[in-house]
Amino acid sequence: MTRPAHPGRRRRGSALLLSLWLLYAIPAAAQDIIELPADDTPLAADFEEVFRVGSFDGPEWQQFGVIFDAAFDGAGNLYLLDLHARRVVVVDPAGDLVRFIGRQGEGPGEFSFPGLLTTMADGRVVVGDIVGRRSFQVFGTDGTLDRNVRAGDDLLNVRGRIYPDGGGRDAVVVSGDLVTIETMRPAGMEIPPGKRRIVRLALDGGAVSRETITHAWAPPSAGIVTFRVGGQEITTGDQTPPPRTFDPGLFVGPLPGGGVAFSDSTAYAIKLTGPDGAVSRILGRPFFPQPVTDRILAAEIERQLEEYVAMEASMSAQTRRVMDGRTGEVVDGVPRNMMLEGLKRTRRVFLDALPSADEVPVVIDLRTTWESRIWVRRRGEDLLSDGPIDVLTTDGRYLGSYPSDTAMPTAFGPGGLLAFVERDEFGMNTVVVKRVVSEAGR
Repeated sequence: MTRPAHPGRRRRGSALLLSLWLLYAIPAAAQDIIELPADDTPLAADFEEVFRVGSFDGPEWQQFGVIFDAAFDGAGNLYLLDLHARRVVVVDPAGDLVRFIGRQGEGPGEFSFPGLLTTMADGRVVVGDIVGRRSFQVFGTDGTLDRNVRAGDDLLNVRGRIYPDGGGRDAVVVSGDLVTIETMRPAGMEIPPGKRRIVRLALDGGAVSRETITHAWAPPSAGIVTFRVGGQEITTGDQTPPPRTFDPGLFVGPLPGGGVAFSDSTAYAIKLTGPDGAVSRILGRPFFPQPVTDRILAAEIERQLEEYVAMEASMSAQTRRVMDGRTGEVVDGVPRNMMLEGLKRTRRVFLDALPSADEVPVVIDLRTTWESRIWVRRRGEDLLSDGPIDVLTTDGRYLGSYPSDTAMPTAFGPGGLLAFVERDEFGMNTVVVKRVVSEAGR
């Protein structure tokens, strides 16, 4: 299939102007625009290891299926969402088992497909059951079910993760929208053209109450994508268009007081809001998006394919081990390598048909810590790999950058705690808890 030419490749000079416009197009009233240094200050990622859990030869409770998410409470207890076991594993600050929360089922306190997890500072747990039940279940500090908060007739179409509201409200913050099953359109509040919502979901009633914190920029839609596999024409995007290759993500982290830090554009422009959603400060570093070339696009497709196949292979191996102990190379009568090759071919045709953005974004991840630090992952120099992680403060200081081989933590905890979920070649999950010892992360 021949990919159509993209207008942005003929207008590379305008790409940078567009990114700069996105940085400064927000109303300037009461804004503090801070340009941070261009030169990196190295930070040593010599985190102190506290404990690790997850071992095939360890206790049964440590033989995890797939750790889908993790979170800390204010006491430093770690909560691990095991998707295969359909439960939350609670581990104390010494790495010992405290309790399990939930199990597979359709009754109170049971999970069908638990895909979202967060914890409040006091130890209450929120689990989003996104298939079947379509609700949030809130558990008390002792692990017992407190209440079930319905999402009505809506599917939780949350892109990314959920976080406890930084203002202390009984609510979570999401970087996505609830969309109705019937129409696959945003439920409730209308979204202005070219915008994405950052939403606060109140959980203090019997049903979810939605509130828009702020609107972020949304790149143009990829629209309907049509491609052919094995002589069959496949169409996708008629209800929820997929993102274009190199579209900037919407990365969000909560801040104390109820505001958020977020990145929404191709530029290095970290926006901070108060509880009213108004952007009060923009933190920038002089790194700029680069134009998408044919070479970069082809290399990105190859990178995504390798990542996709590795994920499928790992998940397949882990599913067989967890579900029925199979270790063979045949899955439902099909050799596993043939199955993976078929998935790869289909994925390649889809990626070839998918439109591309004109620029390669600078920021590829953002998280906030309990100490109100903002960790920002930049793209690597080759534009396809991970770059350094910058550590910023909400008052506009740049503390330094961890090297590019530093993993972004799955969860941040109090006192500089970090949790990293690692996976071996057999799909076995190990969770390593470390602590930041330098002043930068405190």
